Amino acid sequence: MFFLRLLSFLFFFNTLATTDALAISPEELFKKAQTLEDDGFLEEATKSWEKLSAVENNLNFVIYAQLKLGTTYLKLKQFQKSIEILKTTTMSHPDSFDANFSLANSLSAFKNFPEAIKSYQKTITLKPREGLSYVGLGLSLFGNGNSKKAIKTLLKANKLFKEKKNISWYRDTRVMVAQIKHFAKFPPHFSNLWLANNLKLIHDTYEKAVFNSKYYLPSISMHKKTNFPIKENN
Repeated sequence: MFFLRLLSFLFFFNTLATTDALAISPEELFKKAQTLEDDGFLEEATKSWEKLSAVENNLNFVIYAQLKLGTTYLKLKQFQKSIEILKTTTMSHPDSFDANFSLANSLSAFKNFPEAIKSYQKTITLKPREGLSYVGLGLSLFGNGNSKKAIKTLLKANKLFKEKKNISWYRDTRVMVAQIKHFAKFPPHFSNLWLANNLKLIHDTYEKAVFNSKYYLPSISMHKKTNFPIKENN
């Protein structure tokens, strides 16, 4: 009799726990994942983003969670996981600039430059006046050994930034062109650290200044820790 009562209690407790877990709203799950990420608990945050990506009744939450999951894996340097989740997102949403740009970022970080080039080219098709896409493409071309095309592409970015009066990136791209020309005197591996640092700069700038979370989650206060203005998704 005692054993039956114990089993009954355990079943009841497990039912309550399951019900409670299912009762967590997407908004609450989002806030949990975002807080973990902001506090630096990236591995723990991926678990919440994974749960959020399984929310079937809210497509925006799913897309957002997949994007965040991919970029979080990138920060953790788990490149294959990042690429896999973002490839899935681009297959489901081939015209998503954010999905294609995030995939390009992960591919370039993984030094898969041929595929990164394709993804950055796709983002240029989707948003021809986004200068950061040209920077990513230019650096990927350089990483793939094509300095001539890299310089040509970075000069396009430089022109766009000048038109938009983006002084910092106008200067940065001008310096990049000069540095690529300078690297021609040395073996390819001399530029590895420079390339990695500049690719990371693209990743960080995209996340803080280009990616617009409100496009996916307009009803949620994001409480972002950022010093960069968020641009509108055009």
